[in-house]
Amino acid sequence: MILLGLDASTPKGSVALLKDEQIIAEAAGSSTFSDQILVLMDEVLGNLNGGLEEVDGFCVTTGPGAFTGLRVGISLIKGLVLATEKPFWGVNTLEAYANLVKPVSQTICPILDAKKKEVYTARFKYKNNKLVKETPDQAVSPQELCDMTQEPTVFLGGGVEPYKDFLTSKLGNKFIENAPVKNQTIAASAVQIVLNQSQANPGFNLDALTIHYVRKSEAEINNNILNQEVVKHGY
Repeated sequence: MILLGLDASTPKGSVALLKDEQIIAEAAGSSTFSDQILVLMDEVLGNLNGGLEEVDGFCVTTGPGAFTGLRVGISLIKGLVLATEKPFWGVNTLEAYANLVKPVSQTICPILDAKKKEVYTARFKYKNNKLVKETPDQAVSPQELCDMTQEPTVFLGGGVEPYKDFLTSKLGNKFIENAPVKNQTIAASAVQIVLNQSQANPGFNLDALTIHYVRKSEAEINNNILNQEVVKHGY
């Protein structure tokens, strides 16, 4: 099984290639990942003699994360699926982050910067060496995140740095940052999640490949406000 993985939900983004249960190539972008995505994909696919034709399926992170990046990533995977008629798998972005942490006894809490002074987060825990999701994804303030944290917890993700001082001051020894992690990209982590699930439930219907926003986009919010004004004034 050869799988091509893509993460465009985080600012830097990444592409990874799995072959024979091993990550054989991966590449990460910069803050302008959307402009580099095809170049990085070509770079990774260069490790296959037949390029894209050898790929058996595609894996993509579906959010939560950056709205623009998610749309770019999902659209690209949909295009590849249409062109190759190969299956796809969607992987939750927070789960891909949590999967970077090697088995530990503590709760794992990936956090991503959701802007507007909020973070996207969910809680995970290893049970019998299997990563289990214990809460749904949500967008919360850093204070709400601290209120939810009742035990020593491993924090990781792009939302740590902007709020690190606040979190450490509020949580004290309940804030754990230096946990053992795998040296790999989010795209590689997502592909390995698919592998660990024994390629369960591959997708073929592109209508099922949707973005997990958690919170409405700015455009949706503005559109709802406009609709409310129209109804209010009877336009």
